[in-house]
Amino acid sequence: MKIAEIKEMDVAGIAALIRDKEAELTSLRLKHNSTQGIENPGRITTLRKEIAQLKTVANQKKVNQ
Repeated sequence: MKIAEIKEMDVAGIAALIRDKEAELTSLRLKHNSTQGIENPGRITTLRKEIAQLKTVANQKKVNQ
């Protein structure tokens, strides 16, 4: 997801997306640390970056209101 797309969203939508991404990250971390393993371990890094971008834009929107 690009920053421009995130900036067009409202704060509630961003918050929902953050919750979804954090739940996915938690699930991937549990699978990665267990015996199951995951297909794409790089997805963990990608999710962390996406969550950071979402939180940054959400914080900017809160400050500018």
